[in-house]
Amino acid sequence: MKDLLIVFAKEPKAGKVKTRLQGYLSKKMCVKLYKAFLTDTLELARGLKCFDKVLAYTSTARQPEYLRTIAGGFLFYKQTGRGLGERMHNAFKFARRMNSHKTVLIGSDSPNLPAKYIKEAYGRLDKSDIVLGPSQDGGYYLIGLKEPCGMLFKGIKWGSETVFDNTVKNAENTGKKLSILEKWYDVDDYAGLALLKKDLEKEKKSAPCVRKLLKI
Repeated sequence: MKDLLIVFAKEPKAGKVKTRLQGYLSKKMCVKLYKAFLTDTLELARGLKCFDKVLAYTSTARQPEYLRTIAGGFLFYKQTGRGLGERMHNAFKFARRMNSHKTVLIGSDSPNLPAKYIKEAYGRLDKSDIVLGPSQDGGYYLIGLKEPCGMLFKGIKWGSETVFDNTVKNAENTGKKLSILEKWYDVDDYAGLALLKKDLEKEKKSAPCVRKLLKI
């Protein structure tokens, strides 16, 4: 048995990534920002030396050409399913087929996420069945499972402020033991981007690609 880290990502295309920022940034800049976010997230993942790593991708093309240029060392898995919940559930089922005992899934919307939160998630899975990292917008930036649990993702209105609360209710209904990490934030709108800039100005180590793009 092994520990697996899954990063959810998209093949970056104009008009398909960072869409909630398009009122403030050009489509071209949104693509550049997404690429920077993803590059920093992959480097964060690479820094976790003891975990096997998977890039779970979506792409309109047959092959994710850009993703393959930046995700060396990652096992590629094409997301399947009709909605986000089904895609995540299928990713966890894939992890189980890969003989994973503890699987953590993150996205690329938190390029300055402290590595200690991911490490702590694996530690919590020693005694818990489910780990959630709540985000400030009502969703979650991380989910960790010992085994697939489709019930967790039922009836969730993705993108809403109730995602985390409803996932917690689903977890409680399963009877499985849930552990909750410290709160962090996703960056998918202007308020999130402003907060990221403020945080990056305070400390000078995390998210170097984003820092360079935003000239911080």
